Amino acid sequence: MADRFEDKRVFVTGAAQGIGRAISAAFLAEGARVCLTDLNEEGVSSTASELASDGRAISLQLDVTDRAAVHDVVGRAIEELGGIDILVNNAGVITMKPTVELTEGDWDLNMDVNAKGVFLCTQAVLPHMLERGDGCVVSTASQAGKRGYKLFSHYCASKAAVINFTRAVAVEVAPQVRLNCVCPGIVNTDMMEREYAWETAMTGEPKEAIKERWMAGIPMGRFQEPEDIAGVVLFLASDDASEMTGQAINVTGGMVMD
Repeated sequence: MADRFEDKRVFVTGAAQGIGRAISAAFLAEGARVCLTDLNEEGVSSTASELASDGRAISLQLDVTDRAAVHDVVGRAIEELGGIDILVNNAGVITMKPTVELTEGDWDLNMDVNAKGVFLCTQAVLPHMLERGDGCVVSTASQAGKRGYKLFSHYCASKAAVINFTRAVAVEVAPQVRLNCVCPGIVNTDMMEREYAWETAMTGEPKEAIKERWMAGIPMGRFQEPEDIAGVVLFLASDDASEMTGQAINVTGGMVMD
């Protein structure tokens, strides 16, 4: 399987760290050429240099909420890579607040990055894929797109939008292009550390108690790692998943099963 994606051209958003970095590393390890993008220009440039020194990884700064920037960066990636075979919509944000305290800014940030960003990047890449008659899009949604969680109503809404956008477009562009989602559970990243801090600040509950409570809801008994998510993304992008489109695949250790 080392050359499963040999010569494939992959475009990844939110690639500077965490899940996006792991996805990019996994594609590179299997022979792909990858354009890593992120709002953090210095971070994504450093990540690309660390992951591949043979020119198969390039980096571009990208604000996924800016339509003009998205179309410009997608065009530059197509020119530099010679095309885009696989789009991975991974850029995302999360904040935590009771619904009655949410501001429009809180709502807009989550919806703009998590949902609008997926729309803009998909819309920019699709014409290229449809013209070629082939392509694959995998978007990072969340188990929160399938369940309601207190203090995360705005985030849950944004990830539910990703799932149903994916399903609708999958029907629209089949059979030329496949679109699927991966739905992570509780992933061991810097984002999770921020969630601990927010919940402790709001409730006074110590981090270790929060961690134990979250872990108790996972049948497999561990938090997910970024590499766990990357493995499923690569499966969905591979020929092994050629008959899968419009799906939202859980990677939650059994925390969510539908």
